[in-house]
Order: sequence, then structure tokens, then C-alpha cells
Amino acid sequence: MTNMKSRYVLVIAAAGILIAASQTKPGDVTEARVIAEASTGNDWLVGGRNFDEQHFSPLKQITDQNIGKLGLAWATDIESAMGLATEPIVVDGVIYVSAPQSRVYAVDALSGKVLWRFDPKVRLDRMRNSWSAHSNRGLAVWAGKVYVGTGDCRLVAIDAASGEKAWESPVCDGSTTGITGAPHVGKGKVFIGYNGSDIGVRGSLTAFDATTGKEAWRFWTVPGDPAKGFESKALEMAAKTWSGDKWWEVGGGDVWDPITYDPATGLVIFGTAGAEPEVLFGDKADKKVGGDRLFAGCVIAVNADTGEYVWHFQTSAPDYHTENMHILLADLVMNGQKRRVAITAPKNGFVYVLDERTGSLLEAKPVAKVSWATSIDIKTGRPIEVPGPPEGRRPLSGGHNWWPMSYSPITGLVYLPLHDVKEKKLAPDEFPELGKLVAWDPGSQSIRWSVTEPIATNGAVLATAGNLVFQGEGTGEFAAYAADSGRKVWSIKTGSAIHSVPVSFAVQGEQYILVPVGWGSGSRLFSQGSSMATPEAKRGPARLLAFKLGATTPFPTVTVRVPPVPRPPDQTFSKETIQMGAALFEKHICFDCHGPYADGSGAFSEDGAIPDLRYLPAESHRLWNATVLGGSHQKQGMPGFGNPPGFPIVTRKMSAREADAIHAYVIDQSWKAYNAEHGNKAASEPRP
Repeated sequence: MTNMKSRYVLVIAAAGILIAASQTKPGDVTEARVIAEASTGNDWLVGGRNFDEQHFSPLKQITDQNIGKLGLAWATDIESAMGLATEPIVVDGVIYVSAPQSRVYAVDALSGKVLWRFDPKVRLDRMRNSWSAHSNRGLAVWAGKVYVGTGDCRLVAIDAASGEKAWESPVCDGSTTGITGAPHVGKGKVFIGYNGSDIGVRGSLTAFDATTGKEAWRFWTVPGDPAKGFESKALEMAAKTWSGDKWWEVGGGDVWDPITYDPATGLVIFGTAGAEPEVLFGDKADKKVGGDRLFAGCVIAVNADTGEYVWHFQTSAPDYHTENMHILLADLVMNGQKRRVAITAPKNGFVYVLDERTGSLLEAKPVAKVSWATSIDIKTGRPIEVPGPPEGRRPLSGGHNWWPMSYSPITGLVYLPLHDVKEKKLAPDEFPELGKLVAWDPGSQSIRWSVTEPIATNGAVLATAGNLVFQGEGTGEFAAYAADSGRKVWSIKTGSAIHSVPVSFAVQGEQYILVPVGWGSGSRLFSQGSSMATPEAKRGPARLLAFKLGATTPFPTVTVRVPPVPRPPDQTFSKETIQMGAALFEKHICFDCHGPYADGSGAFSEDGAIPDLRYLPAESHRLWNATVLGGSHQKQGMPGFGNPPGFPIVTRKMSAREADAIHAYVIDQSWKAYNAEHGNKAASEPRP
């Protein structure tokens, strides 16, 4: 009788669980749930999986011992001419993922079937430069809604069940800048920043009520015009660290990526970009400012409820401003004492460990080749800078970009995707950096192991309890390494460059590894395209790839055609005009969409991808002035520079002579690419 009663109770309990599961609302993410499920790993509820942002999965069905049985479970194509550079969120068997132009997809995690698609209809013609619309690095899910920032500077909330818009709120001035980073959630709020330090936009972090979209608070990261007063005492203090003529016009300090919320302390900890005039162009290129320029180039902690300043730590220096990246939280034993720490690795080549509650520096060591400083003074937190040359810039330093690192509480190691300086003599036109995956031991402040990668720009890192570290590369390879030793234990050629964030989840008792693929980083617009992906990997499709043990789904065919460079027009301009065009190409910030030296995507495209100017067809050359000066492609995101204001920091009108000079430079670069393809070195010479 007792056994029958026990079975009856178990049946009732099981039925109750099934009913509760069936009544779960889509997008059911709450603070209590994220905390309660931190040790299970079945879902990927927030950025980084839990509030610590460790990008570590406790799932261990897939291990370094059985990973040879890992196979493709399903593949789903995502419509995107600009690839993917995103971190999926997985809630109760549904994957939510963002794409360029801030489009959002809900995908069934078991089958890969697209459940719904949302398009916020980003206006490419609102901005004077539309590059921020062409990449989106993620979204957030909270209490039945999906949140995405847009390239024209809105925060949009979407109903997780239907895919319909719930509300939208303005975040910044969409005529000057936009949002590429993922919102973060906590305390019933959505935290979000935006881009703009390199074009003089004044940065801020803003919190919105997750239910209504009403702005709760805004923390400005750098002071505005002192004549207009200061928004807080913190900014009044920060203003004392700036000097120079109209220094407030420099702006900067934008929060374009790193935001971490900690419910244990009630803090939002975020990183800001710099405010360095030497990287400004256009009308502000010659401005001179000095001082520490707070809170640019800082890690900052504010109260999540009120936005009130708590502490800051500056990773920039007076003569070298850096951008701060991903911040993860961990409990470490340091000098025999358990500490709650914030670990971050900016672009400047150092790894910093800060006390999370106070912001005090606990350690700082270089993890890549560093040319701008010899060390960091632990007592003061200040760098020992290497003086810059009287003219020109310092030699390159390696460092860490936005792609998240991971931390394994099992190995105690931080896994960093880095770009580093090549330690060899370079061939002509060879890109000076390569990629690295580094396992950093914060206890010994040393590198435990390192893997060198041929391309400098690669994807983010996922660590798992199966003694594994996963990372995708710009070559299109997706690989797994033993977390303790760095030994490569598995890899697959996906056919598409990988610049996204892999995650892990479980459905019906099976662990999955999910990776978005497709050349999608925003860097493809303002960095040299040839440095970020192979010609074949550039052309690969945008897809979600899900892997599990024992899966046998055939890998989808990747058919890639690398297009030839069309024969450019005859070069009729003088060398002097070409040189002037090269300077104007930078002055008018053409490189911010079309890449330095016009080294872009390797194709001409009109399907939503920004064209590589070296591949312009004859018709586009004939219509050059109508496009560049007249704005005939304004709706596609190409401003007309003959109709000022131009780019936010280029307010003067471009003349026909200047447009011709830029055209001359583009033709010259086109001939270089054409001749490299055909082995002809002389045809690009301008006619006398």
C-alpha cells in the first residue's frame, strides 16, 4: 500500500511538472531564475549565461574524451548579407538571435526551425554614416520580452511569444550614431549604451524599465559643456581632469559593449571607450586636449537602482587611450584571501583584476606584446608609459577586442581571444598581427597555454565543464581544445568566417553546442577585410550550427565563388591627385565603412552588404559624383557628401574636386587589386 501511494504521489508530481512546463511563458527570464539555475546550464538565459558573465557552461555530457562523436544536429540559414556577430540567448528550448540591421529571429532549439522573425526597420538614411546598422552583437530576454538595440539608436522590446513589437524608446541621437552592442538586464531594467567615441559623440549608459520602456536613469560618462552645468557631482569631479580649448567637444567615453550586472552587490559594472584626439578625424582631427579625461577609458561601477556613481578605475593613460571590453566576475583566492573580483582585458594588452566592491587594483599584467607601457603600478593603478615618438604613432600593441573571454571555475583559468603583434620580419603589405587563444592563470599571473591562429580577428570563447574550450576563427574553422592543456581535440570547417559567440544548452537531456557563423563583425567595415577572413570564408553563408553527440545530419553544402576584380577605368588622374584622394579618403572617414585602403569585403554587392570599392562595376564609376556628392544611394545608407552636414564630425561640403580625388584613389586601389590578381604591375600607373 505504501509503495502504491508513493508511486501515486510521484505520478501526480510528474504530471504537475509537465503541466507547469506546458504553461511556461516564452521568454520567461527573471532575476530569481537566473540565480537559481546558475549551476544547471540547461539554458543560456542572459549574456555570458549567468550574471557573472563567465561564458562557462556547467554541462559535461560532451567532454574532451568523447568529442570525436560530436556531429551536426541541424543548420539554419539566417538571412544576412553582412554575416553574424552575435551571442544567442536560449530560454526553454527557444533560441533568440540578432542579425545585422537589428533583425531578430526566434528558432526552435530542437529542430532549428524559425518560429518568428522581427524587423525593426532601421532607417539607413537617417544617419550620415550607416555602419552601425550593419552589425548587431546580441540581444536580451526578460519577463516575456526580447530586447534589441538598433543601428538608428532605439531600444525595441518584442513580445517573445508572437514576435510583435511591444514598445520602443530612444536611446541616443540616431542622426549621429547608433547601437551595435547587446542590451543587458537585471533589477527589472534594461541597461544599454551606444557607439560614437571615435566620432566625438558623448557617451552614456542608460537604464530603462523593462516593462514600460520608460527611462529610469542615465549616467553620462564624460562631462558636457561646463557652462550648461553638470548632471551629477561625479561629472563635476570628472571635469577637473580635462584641459584644452573647448575640450568638451571631443566627447567620447561611449559604452558600446561591456556591461555586467551583479545582483549580489547591486552594481552595474561597465567599460567605456577612450577620448583620444589622435584617433579623431574630420573637423575635430586637430583638437588638442589633455588630462586624464574621466570617465573615458574607464571601468565604472554604478548603483543599478539609481545610476549613482560608486567607483571607477581608469585603464587609459594621458598619452594612450584604450577601449574597455568584456568584464567577468569571479571568486578568486588571492594571497590567501577569498576575493570577489572583476576581470577585464582592454585593447591595451593588459589583464586587470579589480576588487568588485571598491574598484581597487589587485593585479595587472600584460597578456600580449605591449609597446605603450612597461608595467602598471599596483599601488597607484597608473601605467608606466613609454614616451611616444615626436612624430607618428607608437609601434603596435596586442590586446583584446570585444569578443568575450571565458572563465572556468574548474581550471581557474581565463580564456582570452587576442590579437597580437607578429614577431617576425613582415613581407610587403603583410598584415602585422595574428590571432591567439590564451589561457591566463590569474593566480600566477601568467600564461598557462597559448594557441596561435593565422588571422587576427576570430570569435569569442566558450568553456565547459567537459574540460573543453570552443572558439571559431576567421578562417571558418570551429575548434575545441582541452581546457587544461590547450590540446586541440576536435574541429570542423564551416565554410564561413566566425566572429560570433558560441553557447551551450540542453534540450531533452542532450547537450548542444551552438555557434552562429558568417563574416559579421562590425570591424569588417573599418578594418582591412583581408586581415579578418580568407577570401572563401568571407563569402560563406550566415548560419546557426548546432552540434551534439551522435548526430549525423550531413553538413550543408557551402558553394563559394570568389568574384574576380573587374577591370577598373583607365587611370587618368595624376599621382598628386591620387595622393590627395588618399588623404581625403581618411579625412571624410570613407574607411569607416569601406575599410582602410579600400580593403573591403572582396565583392561588389547591392543586397544589403556595403560594397568593396575596388570591385565597382563600370556603371558605378560613371555615377560616382551622383552617389558621392548627390546622395543617390542615401536610402541604402550612403550619404551625399555634397549636401552637408556630412559625417557627424565632417560638417563642411565636399567639393567636386575632392570627390574626383577620392575617385582617383579608389581607381588606384582597384588597379592594385586587379593587377595582383592578374600578375601585372604596370597597368595602374596614371597616364602623363
